[in-house]
Amino acid sequence: MRKFLCSVIACSSMVISAWSVDLNYPKKVINGKQYYEYVVQKSEGFYSISKKFGVTEEEIKSVNPGTENGLTLNSTILIPVKADSYITHVVDKKETLYSLSKKYDVTYDDLYALNPSLKTDGLKYGTEIKIPTKKTITGQNMTVSDTLPKVKKETKPSFVIREVKKGETLYGICREYGITSEEIIRLNPDVKDGVKVGQKLIIPPVHANTALTENSVENKVPKTFKYHNVKKGETLFSICHEYGVTQEEVLRLNPKVADGLKTNMVLIIPPSIEGQQKKDDSQLATAELADTAAVDTTPAVVFVPQTTPKKEINMALVLPFQFSKYSETSQIDGNMDKFLEFYQGALLAMDSLRKTGLSFNMNIFDSGETEADMNKLLENRDIEKLDFMMGPAYTGQIKAMSEYTKLHDVKMVIPFSSKSEETVSNPNIFQVNTPLNQLNYLMADLFIKNFSDKNIVLVRFNNSKNDKNEFGDTLAAMLKAQKINFNSVNFSTLSAIRTQLVAHKENIVVPLTSNQVSLSQVLPMVNMMNTDKKEVSIFGFSEWQSYPSIAKDLFLLNTYIVTPFYTDFEDPQVVNYLKQFRKYYNAEPVNSQPQYGMLGYDVVMYLAEAISKYGHDFEHGMNKIRLNGLQSHFFFNKFENGGYYNSSFMLMRHNRKDGVVLVGGTVPHEVKPLMDKQKEKEKEKEKDKKNK
Repeated sequence: MRKFLCSVIACSSMVISAWSVDLNYPKKVINGKQYYEYVVQKSEGFYSISKKFGVTEEEIKSVNPGTENGLTLNSTILIPVKADSYITHVVDKKETLYSLSKKYDVTYDDLYALNPSLKTDGLKYGTEIKIPTKKTITGQNMTVSDTLPKVKKETKPSFVIREVKKGETLYGICREYGITSEEIIRLNPDVKDGVKVGQKLIIPPVHANTALTENSVENKVPKTFKYHNVKKGETLFSICHEYGVTQEEVLRLNPKVADGLKTNMVLIIPPSIEGQQKKDDSQLATAELADTAAVDTTPAVVFVPQTTPKKEINMALVLPFQFSKYSETSQIDGNMDKFLEFYQGALLAMDSLRKTGLSFNMNIFDSGETEADMNKLLENRDIEKLDFMMGPAYTGQIKAMSEYTKLHDVKMVIPFSSKSEETVSNPNIFQVNTPLNQLNYLMADLFIKNFSDKNIVLVRFNNSKNDKNEFGDTLAAMLKAQKINFNSVNFSTLSAIRTQLVAHKENIVVPLTSNQVSLSQVLPMVNMMNTDKKEVSIFGFSEWQSYPSIAKDLFLLNTYIVTPFYTDFEDPQVVNYLKQFRKYYNAEPVNSQPQYGMLGYDVVMYLAEAISKYGHDFEHGMNKIRLNGLQSHFFFNKFENGGYYNSSFMLMRHNRKDGVVLVGGTVPHEVKPLMDKQKEKEKEKEKDKKNK
């Protein structure tokens, strides 16, 4: 393993009611607001700086136009000095920014500073916004004219009449003036079903303060929208990249792309920050929208999937290889061996797939162990061409990597951790290990389907930190809901369990623990209870299989194990994998559950098949894939508005007589082929017995 590592190194390329910030940096006053002047240090990015000053990345970008593509070493940027305190306000139906500014005697800039989303999303009924309660006091003798052009004096707000032009929608007009559609409809009831060309609308006075003025501080944005005629082969991602805008901005203005991006479709392109566009205006194709009545639709945040099959796959492996700490005398811990074996398995999969015509471009990133290590790794890293990144190893690094992959439209595959809060909100995440809440439900559902007619005995242990208590609670609740009888006892003595057993019916005993000491005490007791009159079986968990201390007591009786990992070591594919592993690496796989090399092999095989058939956005076809891996099987469920988690696992029965027998699983079409193969093997064994 140490020799292999050498070769890898050689080849690697709440609401807060009041707070204040007291940082020792020079300050500058612009338009009555305080800003820190901060010099960007080496390896710093928006994320780390935002954490240092307690502001959001969006707040930093909004006052530093031109930094959207990244920060430059030693450049000076402005950081907003937070307001001393604020109160929270729940937005009412009839309220506008104008009414709130008058009610609390604050400016629009004050509201925007504490609520950056107001600029893009507007004021939404029922949401909470922050209202500053103390004006900022300037700390230096500096005026606006020292830095930026003066802002035009705010004029008294007034209503205006706005004529609808060709191609405009109610949504677009609302966005132009920074108001909600409800505000316009209230003054113009006839536009409820959509606006029409030539129609005159009454615009409320809020526009006088929310619209950007010609010389305002933030006015680095052109006032005009552009139009783009979609060409053959273009994708939403490439178009957004060309104009320097986000997919969300384009999708909000063009809701029809929900049906797909089509050649010659005309897209409205929102204005971008100067200097961010990728081409000159003279190079941009423009076209007028169709001469039809402008009808408002409710825009949805969608994207056009890139589903063109691929023969070249670009990937990155992000794991804590600790290259910088490695030396000939350094000690490599057990986890390091597992990570390296995962990588080895991935390489064997790629080697096998190259024979089918696929090619791979693989990047290896050393992620370290902490969130700071991950931020440093991702700082200023261009990953736009990657199909997916696989990692990280540590749960604490997931958030930073998730934010980065979401920004760059790269798929993120989490191979190890089952604890990811990001999966529920990032549609680019694919979590191989089922999250605990979903896992408990799925296991309990599988248990009920197979054992509802048995005598069920749940055995609990007096340990508040027992990791199987949540499963026990979920299973008990589901049994009660379906009016299925069961018994629950606390483990203490043999008689505590024995009194719950019945005759002439299979008893399913469920020890709710994965603690080896507890299992070494309870399993021998349960084994003693099996008699001619009382049939006793055990229901257990995947990790039990890797505990040597309970091996002799584990499979004396029928033991049902629920697990996402199942390996048939007589399968020719498994035999060939082990043969290749030994040949290439001159070593045996690490004895663990799961085997990490097989996990790396299976994940790469699945992703390669998905991307080669369904392209970069393979999630739109991935559940059509029927791939039974060496030990893992994949069927991904989607969180609403979020990513995907693997929901596939098996129920196996072990005993000394029959060995391992598959009896069910969460995804029938994944389990059935395996059970069919198993039946064929059993028939072959019967034939051999008869022949003998």
